[in-house]
Amino acid sequence: MLKVVSTTVISLILFAGITSATERTSSRPDWSGVWLNVTGNFSNPGSFKPITTVGSNPPPLNAEYDKKWKTSLAAAQQGEPINDPTANCEWPGTPFIIMSTMPLEFIIQPDRVVILYEWMSQVRRIYTDGRKVPEELDPSYGGFSTGHWEGDTLVVDTVGLRGDTVIEPSGLEHTDQLTVHERIRKVAPDLIETEVTMTDPGAFTKPWKASIQYHRQAPDFRILEYPCTENNRNGVGADGITYTLGPDGKPLEEKKW
Repeated sequence: MLKVVSTTVISLILFAGITSATERTSSRPDWSGVWLNVTGNFSNPGSFKPITTVGSNPPPLNAEYDKKWKTSLAAAQQGEPINDPTANCEWPGTPFIIMSTMPLEFIIQPDRVVILYEWMSQVRRIYTDGRKVPEELDPSYGGFSTGHWEGDTLVVDTVGLRGDTVIEPSGLEHTDQLTVHERIRKVAPDLIETEVTMTDPGAFTKPWKASIQYHRQAPDFRILEYPCTENNRNGVGADGITYTLGPDGKPLEEKKW
């Protein structure tokens, strides 16, 4: 015998589900708007207090990777090309994208937090629905991010990162053992801080902790398109030389270094 369920009951069930999802989202902190990095590079270890003076916080590298980094820094001082794949419009990936100086925007949903970046139009998805990391995970630029809320703090763990990216603009290299732990929270009405702990047994002697802070922009501020390859005039060639391209798309020989 078929049971007839009242449409009113069905409507109430659906409405309850929608209300529950809405309540879960609305109970989260207000991170609306567009935000800009005001700290610059990875700097002082986070304390969830506004940084007033940006200090030095060098990465704890082992001998092999310290030598690579110092070689990169010396090359930069001489105006020579360094190992920065983004010069060829490759994605920066995590954790490089965290310190982007271009705008970003948070979208908080019941089962995930999505971060939209202007830099190369990247999208990060942080799953907060309790899902596990896939057993078979191909390394990628952004890796696989899972998170959970601790009050008004979003706690994020990212794994599955490629080993051929760099951590920040100086050409700081890492291995595919790198994992990234973030604690993101608003420390003032218009200030968000991300406390980042990077762990890489292949390149670091101990975890490296640093902070980035973002300031909320005016309501009419928006993220723009950023097609990197369309206007890339300083790519690095196969010979390791960085070229400046002319209007015809050909290298200007007198502008290479």
